[in-house]
Amino acid sequence: MSRPQTGGPLAARLRAAAAILIPSDRVDTDDAGATLERLTRALRAEPSAQRTWLLLTAISAAYPTGDAVREAMRAIELLDADAATLWLLDACLADASEGGASDRSIDIVVGRVVVDVDFSARHDVHTGIQRVVRSTMPHWADKQDVVTAAWTPGQAALRTLSDDESTRVLRWAQWRAGVQEVTGVPATLAEAEWSLIVPWDCVVVVPEVPHRVVCPRLAGLAELSGNRVVAIGYDCIPVISANLVPANEPNRFVQYLAAVKFMRRVAGISVSATAEFAGFAQMLATQGLPGPEVIECALPSQTPEVLPPPPAGERPLVLCIGSFEPRKNQLALLYAAETLWREGIDFELRFIGGGGVSRDFPKRVRRLAAKGYHVTIATGITDDALDSAYAAARFTVFTSVHEGYGLPVAESLSHGTPVITSDFGSTREIAAGGGTVLVDPRDDTALVEAMRSLLTDDARIAALRAEIAERPSRGWDDYARELWDCLVAPELPAGGR
Repeated sequence: MSRPQTGGPLAARLRAAAAILIPSDRVDTDDAGATLERLTRALRAEPSAQRTWLLLTAISAAYPTGDAVREAMRAIELLDADAATLWLLDACLADASEGGASDRSIDIVVGRVVVDVDFSARHDVHTGIQRVVRSTMPHWADKQDVVTAAWTPGQAALRTLSDDESTRVLRWAQWRAGVQEVTGVPATLAEAEWSLIVPWDCVVVVPEVPHRVVCPRLAGLAELSGNRVVAIGYDCIPVISANLVPANEPNRFVQYLAAVKFMRRVAGISVSATAEFAGFAQMLATQGLPGPEVIECALPSQTPEVLPPPPAGERPLVLCIGSFEPRKNQLALLYAAETLWREGIDFELRFIGGGGVSRDFPKRVRRLAAKGYHVTIATGITDDALDSAYAAARFTVFTSVHEGYGLPVAESLSHGTPVITSDFGSTREIAAGGGTVLVDPRDDTALVEAMRSLLTDDARIAALRAEIAERPSRGWDDYARELWDCLVAPELPAGGR
């Protein structure tokens, strides 16, 4: 392998790394080869995983995996300085060709909070996790010093956001009002002004479930970079209820858990989610790993200021929100609805959601609609339309068999609308404050009876709405503040471990 050329992005990245790794030795040359040789000698004199991780990142414009860092440390120790320099260049440029952004500069962010909002920044999907991110990040950006980031097109390192991506995360309502739906990396991103973000002594927050491709690099960052990586823990459904998810989901989720095991903290969104991640963390003792500290920070449930009365003189609306997949249990709801329609009870059943892999569900809906029953599916609706549906519903049904939190339950209650939901796990936790009817989601008869009661008994609906009015209110401001205090603040220098 020949020496790298003089000047260019590589020389700039190496100078940036030198300012951290050899601060007493001013490096201002454009000779990338000379700078790399000085950095290699510095690592030989003061070896560490953290310093090696930074140098590999600077050379390849990609975060190295844990195995790559360990292999580089062995090479630097065993080879002489010149041979080690050539070895590093050869190994790192191979990595750069696979996924790096070798034409880009790096921004070494020191001692700050970096938040990976990749999916929410690049996509217009606005379901559970994205709602959490887009409801929390504006509060953090307003009150804290945070750097929001997404992954590079090669999914090898974090990068700065484009203006559109930042708007999509921090000003969602503005984005939806002015921009048509766009998914994926914009075609103009390759020409946009962005740089790689390289955290150094930072807290890196992972509020989403990252794509499986980035997980090995995220695991290396969490294990060996010296940064403190923390995450929001939504659920472990793909491994606990693998029979209820698509066949490829468990393998993808295991890739994520391989990164979680090197994280410092995980904030579960409910008691149930916290227990799931805590169980995983406890098992890591068999590998000699401490695992993350798992704490609970439940998602908010905010009561409305004014509870609208049920609509009078109209066909009652029963609403079901959620992705169309087997664990959401929509087939049981369709069975219960058909049973009640056949009894002569008149009501409209509306499903709002999308995604998922269920094929039986849409077929059943079409079959019932063809018989004249009032059942519809809506996808891709706006937040305003969703709010209107919640407010107009006589009650909602969310009888999932496994949930990390059950956001549709909390959202329904926040609109003053009673809910029929599952009598266990996170949905039972939300229901404890009142305004709900609990059923066994696997008991079709119990669901039919609960729906019959709420469709025919106005007094019971009124009593449930009164219970909702007495629920304690806790909004996104509260959640954002509590999440920062329990997940991020303990890892900052003033309150770190």
